[in-house]
Amino acid sequence: MDNIYKFKASSSVGHLKNLNNDKQFYSEEETSKKEEEEKQLKKVSKPPSKMSQFSKNATGYQTDDSDKETPRNNKVGPSNQKVSKFRNLVNTKKIEGDNDDPNYDDDDDKPTTIQQQMQHVQQQNDDQYDIEQQAKQMQQKYAKADKPKEQKMKHSNTQQPMDVNSDVEQMKNKQQQEGKLKNHPFRHLIYGPSIGENSFNKFLQLTQRGLVYAKKCLKGPSDKFIKSKMVQLPECIIVKPKTLLLDLDETLIHSCSLRENPQVTVTAFGDYGEEAKIHFNIRPFCAWFLQQMSQLYTIYVFTASSSAYANAIVNYLDPKRQWILGILSRGNCMETKNGFFIKDLRIVGNKQLKDMVIVDNLAHSFGFQIENGIPILEWHNDQNDQELKYLATYLMEAADQEDIRVFNTQRLKLDQLIEYSLE
Repeated sequence: MDNIYKFKASSSVGHLKNLNNDKQFYSEEETSKKEEEEKQLKKVSKPPSKMSQFSKNATGYQTDDSDKETPRNNKVGPSNQKVSKFRNLVNTKKIEGDNDDPNYDDDDDKPTTIQQQMQHVQQQNDDQYDIEQQAKQMQQKYAKADKPKEQKMKHSNTQQPMDVNSDVEQMKNKQQQEGKLKNHPFRHLIYGPSIGENSFNKFLQLTQRGLVYAKKCLKGPSDKFIKSKMVQLPECIIVKPKTLLLDLDETLIHSCSLRENPQVTVTAFGDYGEEAKIHFNIRPFCAWFLQQMSQLYTIYVFTASSSAYANAIVNYLDPKRQWILGILSRGNCMETKNGFFIKDLRIVGNKQLKDMVIVDNLAHSFGFQIENGIPILEWHNDQNDQELKYLATYLMEAADQEDIRVFNTQRLKLDQLIEYSLE
């Protein structure tokens, strides 16, 4: 092989030109005998010599040990023998389910001699044998593949009772958790019928911290300061003996960003004409709660947010002001040195404390009048929440009490929660 590919380059320009035009490599011996060999080949139709065959197909993929001619269409490519082997591989893939079967031109594979015809028939028989053999192998393969499936089905059938048992265990655990919370000394602070243990513990911790802060850290303002903050709230045409003050954020609504797909978007207008978009969700049963409670209480909103923010939301919740009679905002709160806003009910000049109740998700907000306060589970976007619905039952009962403070103290037991040890 190496000797065949070796040649000496000629220094003549004409030889290089012939080399480039013919795209063939000749040795020095073949160059001197080229014309003579071509004449003999034209007169006598005999197979070319091994060396001349190589020189003829030097630009192709055939090597010196190839025993077949190049395809008659003069396409450069692998020999027929290699193509047939590749087709067997394609057939195998096709049996396995591969639909990407390349298209090949079989015109070049037609036998031209009897011997080649016999070889072609034998090759077809071999191919047919190979296909049948491959089909048997695939059947065996699929049969083996079906066995694990059957075993898996049997295994799943045997595991089904275990899944049922696991479901039963989960139900038992859930019942145990509900039973544990049901017997909790402060389960009554959640008014809805169901609550998760984690949510309940978080609510208790938040409420207890607010109460402890109010009891041990808050110092009440002077009477002079309270008088300076005094306001007179509007009254209903039909005077109602009890007053209900409601927080906004996380109590009636939850303010959120536009990314959270809010239910409502309103525009708030500031004191100097500035505008701001407010996006928020409304707690379930909010409208129903306001409607029902307005029959027993004079309702006001008391929020630590700005008046522009509160007015924009209340105008949406109660556009005709049938239920909410007035708004107390941040300017009506007492701000501590730590930045907490406390809602002191003593600033309401035309109401008595025994007739007032405030609902807020932050217990420190009513820290100056804990006995007037009702902590409520904070809300963000849970559409299954029912706290307002069941809180209404408690407030209906409270509306009939002579002193709401005594009723709250006995029923809510917030003073005991301050000293309670949370696990």
